[in-house]
Amino acid sequence: MIGCDQYAWLRFGLGLGLLSVASFAGPPRARLDNDAMGDVVRKVVETHSREAAAAKPTYLGSEVCMACHRDKVTYRDTLHAKGLKHAYDDSHSMVLKDGVIADYDRNGVDDFRQGLDFNQISSAFNKYKPNAPILGYQPGKGYTVTIANVEFLVGFVHGGTGDYKQRYVLRFPVTDTATGFSADYYYSPVQFNETSQSYVMYSDTYWWNADLTPKIKGPMTAAMAAKTGKSFNAGCVGCHSTVFSVRQDANGEWVSTTTRPIYVKDGDNHYLDITDAGEPGMLNIGCERCHGPGLKHVMNYGNKKFIVQPERDFTAKQQNELCGSCHSRGTSMDGKHEYPLSLDGKDFGEDLGGDLYGKYWTDKPGLWPDGKTSKQHHQQMQDMMKSAKWEYPYHKVTCTECHDVHVATKKHIRTSMTVTEGGAVLKIATATNDNTLCLACHAGFGPFAQLKRAMIADPKANQTLIESVVSAHTRHRYEPDGEVGLSRCTECHMAKMASSGDAYDIRSHTFEVVPAEKTLQYQDKGGMPNSCAVRCHRGIAQLFGQPADLSLTNWTEASDVAVANWLKTYYGKDGTWWKTK
Repeated sequence: MIGCDQYAWLRFGLGLGLLSVASFAGPPRARLDNDAMGDVVRKVVETHSREAAAAKPTYLGSEVCMACHRDKVTYRDTLHAKGLKHAYDDSHSMVLKDGVIADYDRNGVDDFRQGLDFNQISSAFNKYKPNAPILGYQPGKGYTVTIANVEFLVGFVHGGTGDYKQRYVLRFPVTDTATGFSADYYYSPVQFNETSQSYVMYSDTYWWNADLTPKIKGPMTAAMAAKTGKSFNAGCVGCHSTVFSVRQDANGEWVSTTTRPIYVKDGDNHYLDITDAGEPGMLNIGCERCHGPGLKHVMNYGNKKFIVQPERDFTAKQQNELCGSCHSRGTSMDGKHEYPLSLDGKDFGEDLGGDLYGKYWTDKPGLWPDGKTSKQHHQQMQDMMKSAKWEYPYHKVTCTECHDVHVATKKHIRTSMTVTEGGAVLKIATATNDNTLCLACHAGFGPFAQLKRAMIADPKANQTLIESVVSAHTRHRYEPDGEVGLSRCTECHMAKMASSGDAYDIRSHTFEVVPAEKTLQYQDKGGMPNSCAVRCHRGIAQLFGQPADLSLTNWTEASDVAVANWLKTYYGKDGTWWKTK
């Protein structure tokens, strides 16, 4: 056994770092004081040998990482950490990131607890009445969705961060398993869009036949469930877990397993038991998803060479593919899963820095007719691969230059950036709504050659020159922090053109200001948005003598054509402000 003194650094970090932590693996237990908590984790570490750590990659869980890396505790409240959450009870009801937040009538009570019956209201489910969903909640049972008198238990909730949408993942009641429930989890047809506070149908064809009758009307077997439902384990678990394995059981259901974390923070409902093991598992994206299994690092007293550090160890391409392994759309190599998986069933997370496209992943993005611009969500890497930034000759841009996955800011936007200029090292506070995030890199180049990075470090003192230079480039007033965002870099170069929940809630990552010419060019293919119209001008067209646009999502209306023809006189092949190539 390794001597206790060698773990003083670990006991100290754990003792201070895991305040108010209630459980060591397994179900919640009595609260442990700080010294006891340090002793528990010390004993766990002492049960492992260095030889065992070297022989088998072992995952510990993010709480162990944060016990020493105290500057990363903000991770706990990030979208990666809180994408999925269990819904055994209503203790987190109406809490963003933590519970059910569906509240279409905005009365402060979640719609499940109210027993919302879609048969009694006008909604997206009108055509399925009288077999539309009924939401429910019962103490001791949890959240439920009932369709055609069949009650389905909500196993966990997906989303609900205030940004996009929330979905409800169900256990099917079956007649031939020991638990009485399906082994897999299946998405309900109910989706709550957070921006519009409204319901839409999600994959409703899994639930109703073409003649509008329900597919599930009574008792079913696990094999029937496998053939009917939209599987979480087949389609989603690979990008919503830190470590996992997946297999198909004798009934045809997909079953995933994950690792038991060493430690779970008191009250944290984001470690899910999806195998009926009676213990939490590493669902959601933890530290070790990007940094690799942590035991060897811990067993060698925190030696940095025993942990993956992407910015140190990987090329720009490898770093971007690490993010892009989930922030892209496609299939596993065998075509059975919507996440990277090799033909021998190996997860890309176990081969960090490996050959993503050669061994794990095949692209199948959902694009607008130009074949470049994303129409569907989680395709940021596929966008970026088509941009100049992917192979920029002077500097290979990486996702983490703009995003910091350790902070809980909106979209993980970096709050600061360290850059150099003339030999000086500058730390610049960054945000999108004042352009500092973009100008921290772009100052001194191209249209912004007059600016220096040191000026961006003190934007208030240099406001006049920054405003003059940027406005000369945009041909608009400089009000990036206003409601419209005039002259804000991201509103033009990263317009919202893809959809996750409500229409156009995801920014393009090609960094192209999509010209109005594309709206006109693809009229015979349903049209497509352009940056100027989708962000601003379709909504204010009448102020410029153009016809009002009636539909945001229809790009073939006469108004869309008229506005596009007008916009291309400013930004087009013969544009008076900017010319397209």
